[in-house]
Amino acid sequence: MPIEILGNEIFTQVLTGVESLNITEDDGVGVISVLCTSVVAGTILGNATIDGRASQAISVTENNSVTISATSGKTLGTLTITAPASCTLIIIANQG
Repeated sequence: MPIEILGNEIFTQVLTGVESLNITEDDGVGVISVLCTSVVAGTILGNATIDGRASQAISVTENNSVTISATSGKTLGTLTITAPASCTLIIIANQG
């Protein structure tokens, strides 16, 4: 799969066991990808409520990834990425 350079700055991080990354609109993230490389799944939790339903955490399981992107040059709202004990998540994001 080709890698596209999306703009300004690229953020990279590895979360390992009992670590979280909190992203807010102020961080200016337009696209984020999360890859789980461990048997233990990580989670992604949004902060929005739609039709009266609050966001629930979704799991990112071993050898799977999730990519979330904003449209039309906007930035992502609040979300939390969590790696529980024995979990490794690789995160790549476009900032700016």
